Amino acid sequence: MSKINVLGAACVDLLVQGVDKEKVFSGSYKADRIFSMYGGDALNESIVLKHFGCDVRLISILGNDSNGRWIKDKLDNEGIAYNPDILRDDTFTYLSIVLIDDKGERYFIGTRDGNIKSLKTEDIQVDPDCRIACLASLFISPFLDNASLEKLFRELKERGITTCCDCSTPKETRDIGRFSFLQYVDYFFCNHQEAEMLSKTGNIEDTAEEIKAMGAGHVIIKCGAKGCYYEGKYYAPEEECRVIDTTGAGDSFVAGFIKGLSQNRNIEECIRIANRFGGKACGYTGATTWLEKEQ
Repeated sequence: MSKINVLGAACVDLLVQGVDKEKVFSGSYKADRIFSMYGGDALNESIVLKHFGCDVRLISILGNDSNGRWIKDKLDNEGIAYNPDILRDDTFTYLSIVLIDDKGERYFIGTRDGNIKSLKTEDIQVDPDCRIACLASLFISPFLDNASLEKLFRELKERGITTCCDCSTPKETRDIGRFSFLQYVDYFFCNHQEAEMLSKTGNIEDTAEEIKAMGAGHVIIKCGAKGCYYEGKYYAPEEECRVIDTTGAGDSFVAGFIKGLSQNRNIEECIRIANRFGGKACGYTGATTWLEKEQ
C-alpha cells in the first residue's frame, strides 16, 4: 500500500531534438538526436516522487505490447507500485513523438487512441492508506468526465485524502464553470497556456479566481521561467535554469509540490521545491533525465 497514488497517463516519448518546425515537413530532414524515453504525466510524476524517497503507486493502463512491458519493467526496477491489471490486451501503448526546437519548446504528434485515453473510474482503486491522490492527466481520457470525476473526488475527500489535479492541454476551449468536481480538489495545477484556454477572458488571474469559485482549495498556475502564480502573486524560481527541453517540466513541478505536501511543508515551501524540480527538468532532454544528472 502506498501513501501517494498518482492516476493517469503513462506512455513512451520519442524525442526529436534540434527541430526547425518550418522545415521538418518539407522533405528529408536531419535532426540533432532522436531517442525514446518513458513519458506521460502520471508516470513522470511517479518516477520523480520515487526518486526522492516517496512511497508512491501509479494507477494507469498500459497496452500488453513491447512498449507497455518496457514501462512495466521500469516500474519494477524503480520499485514503483502499480495496479495489478496494468497491462491490457484491449489497447496499445501510446507513443508520443516530441519535436523539440532550439529554444526547448515542444510540438507533439500522437495517435487518436491508445492506453492513455482508456482510463475509467472503475480502473481507479486508491490504496486504503493513501494520504495524497493526484489525477495527473485531466482532459486526456474521455471517460473521466465531470460526473465520473465528481464521484471519484467526493469519495476521496470523504476518506480524508488530500486531492490534487493536474491539467493537460484542453483539446478545445473549456468553460471551467461546468466542472463541479473542483469542489473536491484541494490543489489544482495548470500551466499558463492551459489557464488561458480555461478562462472566459484568457487571463490567468481570472482563471485562478474562476477555479476557486468552483470550490478548489488552492490554484497554482505554472508560468515557465517566471515560476508560478498563486493567490495574486508570482513566485519566481530561486535558481536560474537553462532550457534545453521543457518536456515533463510541469510534471516535475507537481511532483516537487506533492513531495512538499507529503512532508507537511507549508504551501510556499512546496512552491519552492516545485520550482526547483521544474527548472532542473528543463536542463536536459527528456522528462526525467535530470534525475540522473542532478543531486
